[in-house]
Amino acid sequence: MQEDAWVRRKRMFWRRMWEDLEIGYLDKDLLPLLILLNTERKVYTMSSCSGRIVASDSETPWERGVDSTVIFKKHVPVEPGELLRLYSIPVNRKIWLNVTGPIIHLSARDLQTAARILRIARLSGYKHSGIISLSRSKGVILELTTGVYLSIPLRTRGGDVVGSESIDGLVELANATLYEGKKRLSRLYMELKRSIPWSPDDEVMEYIVKHGIRIHERDPLEVFGELSRGMW
Repeated sequence: MQEDAWVRRKRMFWRRMWEDLEIGYLDKDLLPLLILLNTERKVYTMSSCSGRIVASDSETPWERGVDSTVIFKKHVPVEPGELLRLYSIPVNRKIWLNVTGPIIHLSARDLQTAARILRIARLSGYKHSGIISLSRSKGVILELTTGVYLSIPLRTRGGDVVGSESIDGLVELANATLYEGKKRLSRLYMELKRSIPWSPDDEVMEYIVKHGIRIHERDPLEVFGELSRGMW
């Protein structure tokens, strides 16, 4: 592997993570896990999601790009009024309510490290995880995912599939599914914390100490609770 290129990418993604946090792009529920993973010298994290509730206007819930329009997105629990607004907008295709669990993308510098991460992930409920690519400069790219998923068709051009009178049940179901994903995120964090870092990344550890960062010591489920109450 081209180690220098891999290390440069790790430093780039580490800087980008803090930039994204500052401008509001980073999914804050992920921060404890991302910091923890990056303390390992042979791992860096990339774009990830802690789980979210999304409403889209598309023919199918899996459509992306020009064939799909995201009309609502939130990484914390929803309120009835937020979903009720989905019943007052024009429908171009179909309106879907989708809830997805955590998806973590990361690079391991070698297959041995990748295998150790995957073993812990699967024990933590990330049964659909695996290697998605290999590269001499980018490393072993992993996707950690739980399979937690919910998709409900709400409306079509011809009318409502699920009426607005069911909004309380929709909110309860969506939030319960989101919370299940957050629980698995918390479990992954706690399991990884038992053993990572195997070989500490001195530059990352120095950054954490220099900036007085302590959030990496906290359970993501605790952070999620604060975010959902607007206490961040």
